[in-house]
Amino acid sequence: MSLPVFKHTISKFKTVIDEELDKSPFILKYDPAIAFLLIREVNKNLVSKEITNFSQIVNYLGIQRIKNIILERDLFLEEEDLQIWIYGVLSAEISSLIVEKSTNIHRDEAFFAGLIPCLSLLFMMNEFPKYRRIINFLIKLPLEDRVFIENTIFGTNNIESAQRNILTPPIYRNTINFLNKIFNKGQKIIKDVKPLKGSELQISYELALLSDLSAYGAQALMFPSVVDNRELFLELSKRYFSIKESDSIDILQNAMDRFIGICKTFDIIDEIKFSTEDFYQFKKFQFKSKSPVFSKMLEELFKENAKDRNIYIYGETAVGKRLLAAALHHDDENPRKDKPFLMIFADVDSESLEEEFFGIKEGFKGKKGKKGILKSAEGGTLVIKEFDSMPLDFQIKLEKAIRDKIFYRVGEINPTEINDIKFILIGREDIRTKIAKEEFSQSLIKLLNPVFFKILPLRERKEDIFYIADEIIRKYRLQIEKELEDPVMIEKLKTDSFPNNLRDLKRLLFILHIDKILKF
Repeated sequence: MSLPVFKHTISKFKTVIDEELDKSPFILKYDPAIAFLLIREVNKNLVSKEITNFSQIVNYLGIQRIKNIILERDLFLEEEDLQIWIYGVLSAEISSLIVEKSTNIHRDEAFFAGLIPCLSLLFMMNEFPKYRRIINFLIKLPLEDRVFIENTIFGTNNIESAQRNILTPPIYRNTINFLNKIFNKGQKIIKDVKPLKGSELQISYELALLSDLSAYGAQALMFPSVVDNRELFLELSKRYFSIKESDSIDILQNAMDRFIGICKTFDIIDEIKFSTEDFYQFKKFQFKSKSPVFSKMLEELFKENAKDRNIYIYGETAVGKRLLAAALHHDDENPRKDKPFLMIFADVDSESLEEEFFGIKEGFKGKKGKKGILKSAEGGTLVIKEFDSMPLDFQIKLEKAIRDKIFYRVGEINPTEINDIKFILIGREDIRTKIAKEEFSQSLIKLLNPVFFKILPLRERKEDIFYIADEIIRKYRLQIEKELEDPVMIEKLKTDSFPNNLRDLKRLLFILHIDKILKF
C-alpha cells in the first residue's frame, strides 16, 4: 500500500531526524499517513501490549527504521491538497485539547483519534483514485452524510476503508469498529453502541466519539459559513464529554493557536492563509420561512421568546429544532441572549440524568465533582433535547427541583439553591399527546407552562424547499445552479416527500454536486 504523504511534512521530517533528533516524537505525528505507518510498524509484532505513545514509538523503532519508512514514500500530496492536511491537524489538536478538559485518555491516543477522519479519506483515495477530486468537498460534510454519499457512489465508505487498513493495535481497530457501528448506513446511532461502564472497550468508544466531535470542530473553523458545524461541536461536546460551551469555544481558539504554530514549524503559513482568514467570523443563527403561514407562526414564537417564556419545540427528524433553539437564544430581542446557553440530552437513564442535572459531590464513590447543569444554567437558558424521552422517575425529581428552587448534588447532604432558568424543550412528539396517554408528567409541564411550537416538515411547507436549497448551495458553495434549472429536478424538488426533511434535501444536492465534479 503506497499511502500518500504531504511534501511539506516529509521535507521537514528529513531535516528534523538528521539535525534535531529530540523533536522527532513531537513532529512526526503531523503527517496522518506517517503517524499511521509508525504505529502499525511498532505494533505489528507485539502480542501482550500496544504502543501508542509517539516518544515510545520513536525509541522503539529507532531513527534508521523511521528514516526507511519515510524514504519509501513515493506518492505525494501537493499544495492543492493542503485542505486535507489542515482538516487532519486541526481535528487532532482539537481532540487533544478535549481530553485535557474531560477524560483520562492519553493525549497521543486522542491525537491519533483526531487524525482518523482525515486518514480514512486517504485510504479511500488510495482505493479509488477519482475520490481525490471530491475529497475537498467531502471534508465539509458530517461523517454520516459522507458515509451515505460514499456508499451511494462507491458502494463502500471511508470508515469501512479504515477498517480494511487499521488492523493494529487493538485500541484503534476497536475505535474504527465503533465508528462503523455509529455511522452504519449513513445514520448516526449512539444509544445502542455504548459499551458497559468500566468495559475494556470504553476507551475505544470514547476515542470514536472524539473522532466524530473533533471533525466537527475542524469543520467549524475551516467553514464558518456552515453554522451547523459549530453548533454541533458545541452541542456534542456537552453530550459526549460534558464540556460547557465556553470551554468548547476556548478549545477551538486554542486549537487555532496551536495550528498556526505548527504551520510556522512546517514553513507553510503563507500557503494556508486562504483557509484561515475567515476562521473566527462565525455567522448568526437564523431560522426563516418563505411560507406565509409558517412565517407568521415563527413571528409569534419570537414575540413570546422576547417575553422570556419557556418554549417546547417539536417536530420530525431533521426539521431544524436545534437550529431554531439557537436562533431564539441569539435573537436581538431575547433578554437572555448574553447569558449562559446550555444544552443537555434527556434520553438516557435516570441515574445519569441526576448526575448531569444536579451534579456530584467531589469524591462521592470515587467520582470527580461536578457542578450540575441546573446551577451552570442559572440566569440563562437550558435547552433539554429529547425532552419527551425523559424517564418518568427523573421527571418527578426535576419538577421538585424547579418548584422548590433547591436540589441536592449526588452524594451531598447540603442543598444547592437555583433560580431564574429559562427552558427550551425539544422533542419529536407533541408532549400533550404523551400526557394524555399518561406517558409523561402533566404536573411538570404545567409547572413549566411552555409555549408549544411545531416545526412543520418540508412536505407541508413546499415554499421553503427552493429557499432552503439556495441556502445550502451558498453555504457549501455547490456548483449546481444549472442542474437545478432542469425541469426534471424542479419537479423532483416540488414533489419529493423528503421523509428525512433537511437531511434528504442536503444529500440530494450534495450528490448532484459530486456527480458534476466526477464527470469532468
